[in-house]
Amino acid sequence: MLFVGGIGGLGPTSFLNFIPFPGGGAGEPPGQRPEPQPGGPDPGALTPELTPELVVFLVLFVLFAVAVFVLWSVAGAVMEFVFVESLGAEAVKLREFFTGNVRPGVRLFLFRTGLSILVFGALVAALFAVGVLVGGWPVAQWDDGAVLALLFVGVPLFFVTTVVLGLVIGLTNTFVVPTMLAEDRGVLSGWRRFLGVLADEPVEILVYLVVSFVLGIAVGFATGALSIALLIVVGVPALLVSLPVLLTVGATPLGGTVLLVVWLAAGVLFFVGSLVIAVPFRTFRRYYPLLVLGDVDTDLDVVPTTRAAVRADGGEEPSDDERDDGVGDDPDADR
Repeated sequence: MLFVGGIGGLGPTSFLNFIPFPGGGAGEPPGQRPEPQPGGPDPGALTPELTPELVVFLVLFVLFAVAVFVLWSVAGAVMEFVFVESLGAEAVKLREFFTGNVRPGVRLFLFRTGLSILVFGALVAALFAVGVLVGGWPVAQWDDGAVLALLFVGVPLFFVTTVVLGLVIGLTNTFVVPTMLAEDRGVLSGWRRFLGVLADEPVEILVYLVVSFVLGIAVGFATGALSIALLIVVGVPALLVSLPVLLTVGATPLGGTVLLVVWLAAGVLFFVGSLVIAVPFRTFRRYYPLLVLGDVDTDLDVVPTTRAAVRADGGEEPSDDERDDGVGDDPDADR
């Protein structure tokens, strides 16, 4: 009787109330969900939906991001010419030099961007072809072996491609840009002119590449150490001001405003100080290839005044007459 009738509400079927069903609580069979309360949110309305307004927003956002990237890249390309021309003139005329170099700057931007897209596009196509040869088609059937083979080939190939592309773009910035300025050439014409110089003086350019690599490491360490020191000099006072504010005022609107002003000022000071640190090193590293280019070909010398000041011979090779006169004046020449 006790078993049949149950005690305290426990009966033969009471254990069913404690069997959890997927997606529901205890004793809630599948498919039986509580109905939404009147006036409550409709569960179907919470499903993300790609509305026309959202599509328009995403398209406009992408176009805005691309426009910002293009404008920033074009400005950076133009500034390559502005920097070199400022070094040659030993004066900074930003508006004059910028407006006068917009056209070559756009050409430089198109060259660098087009070359990067072409190189990395070819790399992706080559890796995709390797993957198809190893793993077959379609891509969904590639196994772990095909993926590992693709990584084994792709990682070193990507590294080599990046190094070569960086070398080409670096030579473009350091040698082709002054060549374009010196002889009013385009990018491809400037490259043909520089390749002629490279064929005539390969050792000089190779020595420059080695020395520039070593200088880059040294300059990186120097600027890094100075930047850390600057961060300490700027950050410690800001921290010493922030801690008393937090302890006395606390997390209040007034305290937040004070902290915002303090750290914003610290950020501005750090940014300006970083520029002060970087500009001398960058100027030195940019002068060096210009001096090398003027040494190997005087027609491409865009910093004649500076070159004359740092070269013992005044920046010019002695003529044949000067060499003959020098030999004739030597009292030991006939011995």
